[in-house]
Parts: sequence; C-alpha cells; structure tokens
Amino acid sequence: MHFKEAPTASPEAILKDILDVLTCMHNGHFTPHLHETFPGIGGEIARLINKHLEMLQDFRREHHRIMEEVGVTGRLGGQGEVPELQGAWKEMMDETNRMGANITGQCRNFGNVVRSLIRGDLKDRATCTAIQGEFREFREELNELADQFEDRSRAAEPVPS
Repeated sequence: MHFKEAPTASPEAILKDILDVLTCMHNGHFTPHLHETFPGIGGEIARLINKHLEMLQDFRREHHRIMEEVGVTGRLGGQGEVPELQGAWKEMMDETNRMGANITGQCRNFGNVVRSLIRGDLKDRATCTAIQGEFREFREELNELADQFEDRSRAAEPVPS
C-alpha cells in the first residue's frame, strides 16, 4: 500500500493503514509504504516505518547476494554493505561478512595446499587455525594426506651410498 495523495482519513483509519503495513513487514514483505504526510505523529511514525522498510530491503538484498555468491556460485570474498545499519542490524551484517571472510580464507588456504601438492611441493600445509567442526577435520585430513605424500616421496628417494 503506497498512497499517492495525503490521506484525509480519521486517526482510526490512519492507524489501520499503519497496522496493515506493519503486518506486511512482520510477514517479510518490505515493499508496502505509508504516505508520509499523515497529520501529526502519524506522519512521523510513517517516515520511520518507511525508513525501516527501506533498510530491511537493503539488508535482505545484501544478505541474499552474499549467500548466493558464496553458497551457490562459489565466488568467495564478497562483503555486504548497508551504510545505514545500526545496532543489532549492523551486528548481523558484520556476522554475515565475518562468516563469508572465514569461509573464503579457509577455502583459499585449502586450495593453496592442493595446488602445491599438484605441483610437487610437498612442504605446504593448511594453516588456518580459527576453525572447528568439519572444516577442522578437513584441514587435518588434508595435512595428513600431504604428510603421506611427503613420506612416500622420501621413501622413494634413493639412499645415498
């Protein structure tokens, strides 16, 4: 709902419009907006709600973009930016960016080890340290594989006489 003209409605009708937009917002629909020329405090509330809706649209768009880049297309390194975020909203975007940066760093570190092994450089190991769970297990298994390659390479070297 986006009004083209200033409403000449009763306070009850204005509150109903505000409730309708807040209900849409609660249900995850951020496109409805209120007319900002409601009289008095209704206009102030409308402006704040509209600003919040725009911020939510921006947050959703950036969050979706980062999740799509990292989780679907496999492009690493992207960071979300929504300049007007504050408080818990900024914390959530920062956490999303931190997650993306951690995954990027870990994947690039693992990739470097694999590339080194392919080139025959058997000394490189995965060094990312601030990891847990399956990424940690993968790091340990990758390093164990590199150790095995290095041990086999040493065993295959001729013994000096």
